[in-house]
Amino acid sequence: MDSTRRLVAIMFTDIVGYTAMMGSDESIAINSVTRHKKVIEQLVPKYNGDVIQFYGDGSLSVYSSATFALECAKAIQIELQKDISIPLRIGIHIGEVLISDDGVFGDGVNLASRIESLGQAGTILFSEDVYQKIRNNNKFSTQRLGSFEFKNVDEPMQVHALANEGFPVPKAESITGKLKASSTKDDNVSFTDREKAGDSAKQKISTKSIAVLPFVNMSSDPEQDYFCEGISEEIINTIVQLPDLKVAGRTSSFSFKGKNEDLRMVGNTLGVNKILEGSVRKSGNRLRITAQLVEASTGYHLWSKRYDRELDDIFKIQDEISAEIAGQLKITFADAQPAPKPREQTKNIDAYQLYNKGRSLFYQRGTSLTEAIECFRQALEIDPTYALAYAGLADTYVMLTFHGYMPPDECWAKAIPAAQKAFKYGPNLGETHNALAVIALLHDRDLETTEKEFKMALEINPNHSQARAWYGMFYLAFTRGDFEAGIEQFRLAIENDPLSSYLHSCLALTLSTGNKYAEAIPSAEYAVKLDWASLIARYNLAYCYLRLGQLEKALQECLIALKMSNRHAWVLHLIALTYLKMNQRDEAIKIYDEMKLRYRDNYLPPSNLAIVAAALGESEYALELAHTCLDIIDPYFIFIAKSLKDSKALRNLSGFDKIEERLGFNN
Repeated sequence: MDSTRRLVAIMFTDIVGYTAMMGSDESIAINSVTRHKKVIEQLVPKYNGDVIQFYGDGSLSVYSSATFALECAKAIQIELQKDISIPLRIGIHIGEVLISDDGVFGDGVNLASRIESLGQAGTILFSEDVYQKIRNNNKFSTQRLGSFEFKNVDEPMQVHALANEGFPVPKAESITGKLKASSTKDDNVSFTDREKAGDSAKQKISTKSIAVLPFVNMSSDPEQDYFCEGISEEIINTIVQLPDLKVAGRTSSFSFKGKNEDLRMVGNTLGVNKILEGSVRKSGNRLRITAQLVEASTGYHLWSKRYDRELDDIFKIQDEISAEIAGQLKITFADAQPAPKPREQTKNIDAYQLYNKGRSLFYQRGTSLTEAIECFRQALEIDPTYALAYAGLADTYVMLTFHGYMPPDECWAKAIPAAQKAFKYGPNLGETHNALAVIALLHDRDLETTEKEFKMALEINPNHSQARAWYGMFYLAFTRGDFEAGIEQFRLAIENDPLSSYLHSCLALTLSTGNKYAEAIPSAEYAVKLDWASLIARYNLAYCYLRLGQLEKALQECLIALKMSNRHAWVLHLIALTYLKMNQRDEAIKIYDEMKLRYRDNYLPPSNLAIVAAALGESEYALELAHTCLDIIDPYFIFIAKSLKDSKALRNLSGFDKIEERLGFNN
């Protein structure tokens, strides 16, 4: 066709977290793209729009008016929230474009794309030009997000969000996208609560603070990614010893892996004013490591150094980099900074690489836990005195049985000796004391030892997010019943690791269990946005929705989690309870029958089955299962017996007092 120029409303759509979806479940990702395309093709023509093109997980369409574009965007988001929701973000702008057989061209297309990049799952964002066209239309409720400076765009742009009921508005502090270094202009921001929170977050940047980004793998072998991550993580664990220094947590720092973001934005997001970045090139037995310390606010390089060494020198290089940083911080902070002590470490490079891979797999949870076990085992075959590998092995076995993947007796038989050997070979490691603490709580029910070991782990490494989360949730909140103290531990952890989906998700579970529903839901939803593919985040969001009585949303999250997890036992019990709340008893019984069959023929935790049995009125069987939980030392059962809301029917059974007597706690 001939080229034509038109003034149109331009809309971009994009599926959030599509890459993570592909990595987690390819069928979910493919189904999401297929359904997205079908919905776009059905709805766009109904609103006087034309679909210009589909590109992977997104689309471009144009409309004759801003009103049609916004109405279509609403309809698309509503349709994609039905059944299993698709996390879509939408951006809209008005501009003159050139339309030809080759596509659509013009500055307006680029601007719509940049506006869309600021969005999060479920959002509809649009420019000031669009806002001026629809501001008097009472169908649309809007909220101004502020003025943003986009890459390759000369002037700042005002951006607005659709704020109708059911449509999320992005938190100012969490907005990222195709932005210049300085993204939001404070003098143009409308001070909503979210924006005030964002401003206060910026004010919290400590003068003594640093983030260590994952070192870039310059080798052709992707397996070296674990090696590079290990270097960064070991530097984090060493410099955290420096007094009064805030060190951003691993999860948050590593979330920028491969993103090539402006360091000033990274500094603002993590609340730090110094950033260490680097690269690793491995060729045979030779290493070249480059490291540089940067002032986040200016991008100014404070220090840089290149290390050309033999592979076996990696541990010495890590210590040297940590010492160099301490020296630089002494200069830039103008006070004494003692050199951090090297941590207990293997001297074998192969064992070291296997350990790093194992820890990376451990952080992914789910079925990756079994792969992590194999990595730790292989590391210990090479170096039988490797304390960190023993601690990793202990943690992984505990999580395998806690999450219901393996029977408790098999896991305890391997976790306990591993923790003991971690203490033998690494008594000064935070990881060792964390492993001892969780075993003391979930296996021994020894509260005095639990508290002592958790406190020791956090004294050694105050940034140990896992230890702080487990101390706050497992011990203080769920066991002691001190929810305020438990929640405060999460506040401290999130301050250092603000982009950790795991921390936000566990905080949500703790808040909800402590009856703080209004605070729990935003934390749970944010956790899912941070990691769309996390089973823990999905489960805890469904739990929070159920507790608040948002049953349709709870059911939707359970259905997603069931598919993601191959029908995990936790999700089965939660969806059964949801069906009961929705007066769909027959559906709940179907789930119950499925659980009983799995319990009989394979391994399914009796704790999950007991919850559903009690809710369905199978009192005698529920109590029998509860006694079985105590017999096999099911680690999840402690919290069912003491605090979790979904087990209330079980705790209310006549005869449960005998369970409580058996449960007991030493000291």
